[in-house]
Order: sequence, then C-alpha cells, then structure tokens
Amino acid sequence: MNRRLLRQAAGPLGVVVVALVCWAAADWLADRMVRQEFEAALAAQRQMMRSVVDNMAEVIASDLAMSRAIPATMAETRVVQQALTEAAHYAASSDSTELARRKELQGVAALAGVDRFLHDAQGFSGLDAIWLVNANGICIASSNALEKISYVGVDMRPRAYLNETLLGAFSEAYGVGTASGEPGIFVAAPAYDDGLLVGAVVAKVSIARLRHWVTHPGTFVADNNGVIIMAHDSALEGRALPGSHVAEMNAVDRVNTYLRELFAPLELRSAAKTALSDAPWIPRADAAQMIDFPGQRSPALYEQRGGLNSGLSAHLVDPVNAWSELIANHQRDRLLIFLTLAGTAALAAVISVSWVRERRLHHASRDLAGQLQAANALLAAEARHDALTGALSRRYFLDLLRREIDAAYAAGTPLCMAIADLDYFKQINDRFGHPAGDRALQHFVETCRAELRADDAVGRLGGEEFGILLPATSLATGQAVLDRLRQQVGKRICADLPEEASVSVSIGVTELAAAQDQPERLMSRADLALYMAKAAGRDRCEAMTAEGVVPPRAAAPTW
Repeated sequence: MNRRLLRQAAGPLGVVVVALVCWAAADWLADRMVRQEFEAALAAQRQMMRSVVDNMAEVIASDLAMSRAIPATMAETRVVQQALTEAAHYAASSDSTELARRKELQGVAALAGVDRFLHDAQGFSGLDAIWLVNANGICIASSNALEKISYVGVDMRPRAYLNETLLGAFSEAYGVGTASGEPGIFVAAPAYDDGLLVGAVVAKVSIARLRHWVTHPGTFVADNNGVIIMAHDSALEGRALPGSHVAEMNAVDRVNTYLRELFAPLELRSAAKTALSDAPWIPRADAAQMIDFPGQRSPALYEQRGGLNSGLSAHLVDPVNAWSELIANHQRDRLLIFLTLAGTAALAAVISVSWVRERRLHHASRDLAGQLQAANALLAAEARHDALTGALSRRYFLDLLRREIDAAYAAGTPLCMAIADLDYFKQINDRFGHPAGDRALQHFVETCRAELRADDAVGRLGGEEFGILLPATSLATGQAVLDRLRQQVGKRICADLPEEASVSVSIGVTELAAAQDQPERLMSRADLALYMAKAAGRDRCEAMTAEGVVPPRAAAPTW
C-alpha cells in the first residue's frame, strides 16, 4: 500500500522536477545565446564609436594646426616685429585708462597700417580676430580696431592664454571673450625681434566656426580644465567632467577664463548595477564599462581621445542600441527553448518506458548471448594454445606450418622445421609424479621462448613431443640454434623440479625443399632426424636435408 502511494505521488512530483530542470536549462541556454548576440553587437558598436572619436580627434587636430599656423607665420613677419618693437613702451599705469590708450594708439599712423594688415589677414584666414600684444600685455593693434568693440588699448595680462606666451612659449587655450562674451579657441604665438621677445600675435577662432566637430549625436569636446566647451547637445555645454581641474581653480581664474564661477557637474555614473539587474546574463566586464547618461533610458558606452596637442579632448557617449531588443529576445528564446526541452523530455520519457520494457523482455537473451560469446572466446583460445604449457595447439601449429611454407616459397627464403622430444619423460612422471612432468614440459616451453626469436613458433604435438618452426633460417643455422636450445634446457634451473630430476631433450631438424614440399614430408623428415638423435644416445640435435641426407656438422652462425 505504501509503495503504491509513493508511486502515485512520484508521478506529479517528477513532472514538477522535470519542468524546473527544463526551465533552468532554458534560462542557461538563452543566456548563452543572447550573450553571444550581445557581445557581437557591442563589439560592432565599440568599433564604430572608436572610428567616430578617432575621426573627430583628427578633425580637431587638423583645424587647430591650421589655426596655429597663421599667428605663428605672422609673428615671423617684419611688419609685426617692427610694430611690437616700436610700441614696446606702452604699458598700463594708474594714470592711464583703456580709452585713453586706445585713442593714443589709434592715432599712430604706423599702427593704423598694421590694423589694416591684421584686418585683411583675418578676412582671408577664417579667424574671428587677430591682435598684437606687446611685452607689457597691452594690445597695440587689432583686426577689429575700427569696430565698436576693439581690443586696442586693452590690458590683456589677466588672460590665462597669454601667461606662457609673454614668457616666450606658444600657447593655445579655450576662453570666453571679455568684451564680446563669445567663447572661442585663443592661439598665441611669441614674436621676437633680433632675438628679443617683443610681444605676441594672438588669434581667436569662434566656437561657432567649429561646430562641425560635434555633428555626431552624443559627441562633445572638453578643454584642459575638464569643462565641456562644445557638444552636440548644447545643454551639456558648460558642465564639468568628473574629477576635472576646473574645481581646483580659484574663482578669479574661472571668471577670467569662462566669465562664470560655478559649473554644474556632468554625471557619468556606472550603470553596472542597473544593467546586471535588467540583464544578469551580460558579462560583468562589459557591464562595468557601461554608464548612466542624463536623458538616456538605456545604458551607454563611453569613448574619449585626449592628447590632441591643444589640451582639448574628444568624447562620445552612445547608448547601447540593441539593449531593449536583446532583453526581449532573451525572454522569447527562453520560452521557446523551455517548450522544446519540455517536449523533448516528454518524448524521452515515452521512449524510456518502452526501452525499459524491451530491456526486461530481452534481458535473458542478451545474457545468454554474452555467455555464448564468452564461451566461444574461451574455446577459441583453448583451440589455439595448449592449456598446460602455453605453446600452440597441434591443429593451430599445423595450420601455421602450411602458411609459413607458402610464404617461404613466395619470398624465396629458407625454412626449418624441428621436432623435439623430452628424454625419459615417463621416468620423471613415474618417479616424481605427474605435476613434476607437467613442470618439465613448461620448463621446456619457457626455455624455447627465452632462446628463440619472436617470429619462431613452438607447438605441442602431443605428450612430451613439440614442433618448432624457424622461418627464414637455413638448415645449418637452425641446427646450431636448436643445439644451443638443447643445451640450455639442461642448464637452466627449474625451481619446481627436484634436484634429482634432470631434463634433457632430443631434437630432429630438417629444411624445406626447393619446390613442391608438403607439411607431411617436412614433419616426416624431422621425425626421422629425431629418431637418429634418440638412437645416438638422446640429448642430441640431428639434422636431415630436404633430400634425406645427414649433413656434416660444421660451425654455423646463430642469433
């Protein structure tokens, strides 16, 4: 009763367990599938972002190189050098005002010509303004000298971009014009006259002229202080990057550079926690590279390039394009895989039940077949080898003899056949018992294995009589080898035999005839040679040629 109840309860429980396993497997497989798709999409997007940022950096570097070239070239002209040298005495003082200096400088005829020269240069260069600043920091000439807003007479020492230039270094920086209020890139090149620093040539490129830097969505440019000076989304302009240098500047420097003191931070928080919560299947290394960007619903990737020889850096924030689609694909794949696995499990259950029934019905027949196969293998082994000595059986030895005769005729090689018989074997059995006789037979076969080659064969023809087959061996060599074998049989110690029991063997050997020899004839000649060995007193090895002649004994090589 209890077993029946257990079987009844095991059915529904098994279904629940299988369903849970299928769901877990479906979730795992769906994770792997969508992860591969995600990594491929992410790699393609990163490659595209790198291409965009690299191209953006090249454009910035190219534009700034052209902007640098103009003031650097003008600083080498004699007109500029002479004007700065002649205006070296102008300086800001407590009794001079900017308006008074401008009026005085605009009244100098030579400087008026320089103003026209700068105005013409600004027109064809694409710059917004060009002006000259003497070593005292006073603007003595400008391309906008005749305009309402003029730089002439202005004390420009507070400008950050002039600090290094008036010390003899080339400088380039972002700033907001004090008079115009317009942001731009200021380029300053030092000017020398006869090796003496006489001032600087300053040029301004308006940010409005450089908007092509940020045509791609998500791009922005930051200056060396970490302030975003230009962005595809203008709402980001004026914000400070995390950890930027502008936070360490004093208020006066910030106002002189940007005409403002406070900068809202640009929040670039890690989106790893949110990404792993929405899609736990993504690799943690990829999740760690994602950021939350203001105004974006999905996590974004971030690329930047610095080192543009200007202090500027190019940035790109791009949302993961396939994020929503990948999450939907994961849910769909998981459901489809679950249904497939559940169906497969149901089919497997039906097949398993049928297989178990089939197994029960045929179990007995398979056992019988296995037993029969084992018995056949045992019989085959017994038919091939003698159970007592391990030598080849008589039948297998005779089959091998026929094959070796055919092979010798085919290859044109000699062949020797020998018959060996243990001397006084019956006396060993009678005096020491049949176990001792069995051990003497084993001792002979062990000696054959030790003294003969691996290709040679030893078979038990019956009782104490053994056949020995020596392929590719001449009669003289065979007789020498077998005589050595005979000697070793007597010399080798057999631990299981009594000391009084001596083992010796008589051997008769013959060779294969040149043609048309038969196994029976070969064995008959070997048997006659064995008879001669026993007749001569035993413990001998006698030979007989294919013609039935006893050859003279001579030294022959052995192995």
